[in-house]
Amino acid sequence: MIETGSTICGWTRRNFLKACGAAGVLMMFPWLAYASEADDLEAKADELDAQAEAAQAQMDELSAKLDALEQQFNEALARYNEANEAHEAALTAMDEAQDRIDAAKVRIAETQDQLSNRAVNMYREGNPTMIDVLFGSQSFDAFVTNLDAMQKIGEQDAALVQESKDAKAEADAAYEEYSRQEKVAAEELENARIAKEELEAAQASLQEEYNSMSDEVAAIRAEAEQTRMSAEEAREKEEEAKRKAQEALEQAQAAAAASGGSSSGGSSSGGSSSGSVSTTPSTSVSGWVNPAPGKIITSGFGWRPSIGDYHQGVDLSCSYEPVYCMADGIVTTSGWFGTGGMAVTVDHGGGIVSWYLHNSQLLVSVGQSVSAGQQISVSGNTGFSTGAHLHFQINVGCSNGVNGTAVNPTTYFSW
Repeated sequence: MIETGSTICGWTRRNFLKACGAAGVLMMFPWLAYASEADDLEAKADELDAQAEAAQAQMDELSAKLDALEQQFNEALARYNEANEAHEAALTAMDEAQDRIDAAKVRIAETQDQLSNRAVNMYREGNPTMIDVLFGSQSFDAFVTNLDAMQKIGEQDAALVQESKDAKAEADAAYEEYSRQEKVAAEELENARIAKEELEAAQASLQEEYNSMSDEVAAIRAEAEQTRMSAEEAREKEEEAKRKAQEALEQAQAAAAASGGSSSGGSSSGGSSSGSVSTTPSTSVSGWVNPAPGKIITSGFGWRPSIGDYHQGVDLSCSYEPVYCMADGIVTTSGWFGTGGMAVTVDHGGGIVSWYLHNSQLLVSVGQSVSAGQQISVSGNTGFSTGAHLHFQINVGCSNGVNGTAVNPTTYFSW
């Protein structure tokens, strides 16, 4: 049957779409996917580098605090050592004062013994009086000598007693003073010890935090490096895919030129038996039909950080409105499609498949032939959806008419 669709440069739409489909597969993917993956990986690596730099800045602040604490600790340690030396000196002085007190006590005891013995002798023999000294002397010179001796003995006894008293008083005063100094030194030593230990604890805590952050920075930098290596691998795959795509495109163009001069086509476009065909929207430069002309993209293709997933199509602002088939093909899915809700997939040949998800109504059935621009469904809010819209997706490299690798629909259409 002769195809009734429009012709482009002498080709039927079907033959043209087959050639474009092959070219689209080879030119747009897989290198587009690798390029997108490499861009995402490089963006992630840049983000990791920024995280590492921010963490490094915090580490620098911690390092400065550690340096300040180190200086404070050294000063506290010096004060502790000084306080300890002062305390030890006070203890030594107290010991020396105690020794002098003990010696004074011994001296006093000895003096008391001597004075006691003299008192006993004086009692037994009688205390010599001036008369005894006068008449007991053989001459005046002897009298003077004996009198002087008696006075010296008395003075010596008195001095001995006073010396013992003075020694004990001095030792007692020294002990009291050194005891006071020891108390002050002990308090200063305790304060210095507490300050030193507090600084030690703060320093240990800060050092632990610094070490932990250092490990974190190292892990982030390692992840960033690994991510960049993965990005480089994706770039290499992108270049290889481009090369293969160019070779395959040249072959597809040659094959299309050899067989595409005729205005006759293959099978019939096959209108829908289960739904009406609406007015065909305008076509893009590739000859494909925009499935939702005049709409806007509410969620684009690729990685979505806010959700944490890789969006394999585009969401279009269709609220229970007609959805059009992008090109001629065979319906391979028409029904419930997991999180995609009520869905349609169309195999356009050449490994190209289009997806239309979250519909409220399906107008085609599996195995049905559909034409470019034919209405195949009504958009909706079925499946995993946050509001009425159309999820439109293009897969390439499909072997079963459904699955494959998603490419960015904005490569072919503008919204």
